[in-house]
Amino acid sequence: MNLQNSYDRITFSLPHSMNLALDNLKGELHSTKSDIIKQAIEYFIQVQEEKKLQKAVKLMAKEYENNEELTYLTVLDAEDFQ
Repeated sequence: MNLQNSYDRITFSLPHSMNLALDNLKGELHSTKSDIIKQAIEYFIQVQEEKKLQKAVKLMAKEYENNEELTYLTVLDAEDFQ
């Protein structure tokens, strides 16, 4: 079974005003509520993954700055190898 074509049906509640806004958006975009919600969730997941990566980069940068073993060979970058 191809998991990319496999879908799960979920049910959730929205405030009435949000559902009306979604209906309006659906008409403007000539799309379905399902597609709009999928795109919104994909975007949210992407933003969360980027935040995780940014946090990891900050932690790694601190470790790099504070760990002499990690920077030991960087002195070679300044040498002239000609």
